[in-house]
Amino acid sequence: MNDMEQDASGANVKGAVQKKQKILIVDDDQLLLGTYAAVFRADGFDVHAVSNGEEAFAALSEGDTPDIVFTGIMMPKMGGFELVEKMRADPRFAKIPVVISSHRGISEDKDRAEKLGVSDFIVQGFTTPREVVRRIELMLGVSRKFRIAVSLDRFSASALIEILNKNQTSPCVSAPGEEIVLELEGTPEPDKFRVRIFC
Repeated sequence: MNDMEQDASGANVKGAVQKKQKILIVDDDQLLLGTYAAVFRADGFDVHAVSNGEEAFAALSEGDTPDIVFTGIMMPKMGGFELVEKMRADPRFAKIPVVISSHRGISEDKDRAEKLGVSDFIVQGFTTPREVVRRIELMLGVSRKFRIAVSLDRFSASALIEILNKNQTSPCVSAPGEEIVLELEGTPEPDKFRVRIFC
């Protein structure tokens, strides 16, 4: 099933309807916590944000199981590594993927994260919040496909379709006045998409 939306330019954009992914964000830095929560919400995630590992484990125990946990390391009451150790020791939470967010990015922390089976180790300052979302979406297998309807008689649309047709096994031929659909699919590389055309 597809839903139809319009972007700021008025172009029709189709995206697959899918269930919201749940993320538990854990950090005692309120500015970072708010920034990550806002970026993940804007990308369609169901976000639960808490300030330390103790609050995170309590949230897990209350039964609202996330698809992934994104946690800092150094926090009061219970740090990120202690949270992961406690999760791995509990069969209810042992298989939930965890991503560590580190201010320092030191090799000892990376080694410890690897031994705990952490899915990704992100160093702040080198990774933008948008890139964090992209990496987590790829990890969760979230679809990054968009369909855009293009009118051939507007701007450079016909020249673009001609170029894309050369790279497809079956060219797209449409009648005058018809729309062509471009499908853009995200790739592991930041801000790069594969493009297909449909008539």
